[in-house]
Amino acid sequence: MLILVLLLLLVAPVGAQSVSAPCGVVDAIDYPIDGLVKGYDDFALYRARFGGNHTGIDIGFDRWGDPVRAAARGRVTYADIEGWDTEKGVVIVEHTFPDGSIAYSLYGHMEQTDTIRFPTVGRCVERGDVLGAIGWPSRGRPHLHYEIRDFLPNDGGPGYVTGNPLAEGWYNPLDFTALWRARLTPAFVSFATFELIPALPPVRLDSGLVVIAAGDLLEGVLPPRQTLWRVQTDGMVIGLAALPGDRVVAHTRTGQVIVLQGGRYAALWTVKSADAPFLALGETLVFLMPDGGLAAYDAAGALLWSLPGTEDRVTQFAGHGDQVAVSSRAGDGGRWRLVAADGQTIADERLETPPLAAPSGSGWLLLAGGQLWQYADGRLSALAPTGRPAGRSAALAGDFLGGGYLYLGDAESTLLAVGAEGQLRWRSAYPGAPGLLPPLLATGGGCLLYGLDADGMLNVFDAATGDLAAQLQLYAGGAERASPGARLLQADAADRLTVAAGFLTVLTLDGRRLAPAVMDACRLG
Repeated sequence: MLILVLLLLLVAPVGAQSVSAPCGVVDAIDYPIDGLVKGYDDFALYRARFGGNHTGIDIGFDRWGDPVRAAARGRVTYADIEGWDTEKGVVIVEHTFPDGSIAYSLYGHMEQTDTIRFPTVGRCVERGDVLGAIGWPSRGRPHLHYEIRDFLPNDGGPGYVTGNPLAEGWYNPLDFTALWRARLTPAFVSFATFELIPALPPVRLDSGLVVIAAGDLLEGVLPPRQTLWRVQTDGMVIGLAALPGDRVVAHTRTGQVIVLQGGRYAALWTVKSADAPFLALGETLVFLMPDGGLAAYDAAGALLWSLPGTEDRVTQFAGHGDQVAVSSRAGDGGRWRLVAADGQTIADERLETPPLAAPSGSGWLLLAGGQLWQYADGRLSALAPTGRPAGRSAALAGDFLGGGYLYLGDAESTLLAVGAEGQLRWRSAYPGAPGLLPPLLATGGGCLLYGLDADGMLNVFDAATGDLAAQLQLYAGGAERASPGARLLQADAADRLTVAAGFLTVLTLDGRRLAPAVMDACRLG
């Protein structure tokens, strides 16, 4: 009960509180310079030269004299042209956010010019006001050191620390900015953020606690950012799922299966499975075995049933409700098996190529080659041709009416919608260039289609026309620390979204408020 009360207080909408500040409350946030290098993020990067982990990001290289602008509205708390001695000057700005929290943005290695002067302490600044110019520090090329932290309002700080900066009061500036941009939209509901980078999609327990897996560690986080417990396993965690009763189960590469409740062990056993996530169907845990077979256990570790493998190479292992779907490459073609939670084989179908499967309505959709198939009422039937074969980065999502949305992963980034009767509803081009990783697709109540790209872009489409209705850029991590396998996109019938771009933050959004014009015009039937 205490956790639930805390959650209600911590995840209240941003606009639910009345906040005031001497220089105003932040209503928009930006970066201090334009032209950020895509994929570059040296926050928390260890540098032996400085003996620690970087507390900010270095940006604007070789742009000596370029203006540096305030990231958001606030009050100057520190300004010293010799704040870092030969490493040049520092300005710090205090920002008050709509939830009452205070953060400080720091701009280091700055200089003054004939036309650009540092602001005075106590001055109010608006987003975009010039604070200084990119300087040339004595130990490097011209650049700006940029930090966001929750302490040290009038001290330049160390620049490097021996521990994890996230645990010591600093924020990743890129993640912080993307998060607040989302929080300042009408669609924002709640969020949780972590000190560790997840390797798998976060899971939410009955109490609202969010659990992540990072390497061999499991961490339970009370939103928005309070770590309640941390448990070390015997190896890399490759599977993670929530169980009823506020429990979480994890599986490691060495075979250890751990069930935790409140951060304490509830069960422990071993399953030598394939190197793939397991599936949780209620209390039944289904593991993919190295030979392509299946083995199911209860939450205490008792074997419930097993199915022998076929030595086919498994290409997809997915679950929905009380069913498990296994797609594989069998000889020169493909095979698709559907198994119930009690171990009974429901379907065993042969196709031209290994299919990509997704639940839809009361059945499943299968995309194989240039054909979309439908499995319903115990029968597999051809639903619609796609016009061209699907590529390796294809994606598929079904809706509750039995129709589907297909991203073909071809050179044209084709996105198309097929109705439950096989009619082509629309065809369009997915925004952005084709990539090696497919977008995650999800449908909600039927009016909107959502796509989450590997770079963190959330695309919202009008499900009736395929038109792009909205976009929201989330932060997916720098090139060295991006974790695409930790992406998460879920939508319920009320268009409540759970979104994680694969880095430090998971968001809950109201999809209807991302595209209100589409929702106003939507008519289902």
